Amino acid sequence: MGILKNRIRCRKCGDTIESTHRHDFKMCSCGAVGVDGGLDYLRRRGEPDNAEEISVMEKDNDVK
Repeated sequence: MGILKNRIRCRKCGDTIESTHRHDFKMCSCGAVGVDGGLDYLRRRGEPDNAEEISVMEKDNDVK
């Protein structure tokens, strides 16, 4: 399964933040959550309860 969009929404300030390439670390405007990794990996910063996961993943069609 590959990553198509690496993004989260902050439940405190409502910002949607997206990391578009490796080591592209972004924080929301209130500083509660951060996202990193672009299309290579998913990394989150902050309290998990403050972030809504809205990443888009590629479906794996090779399931047997």
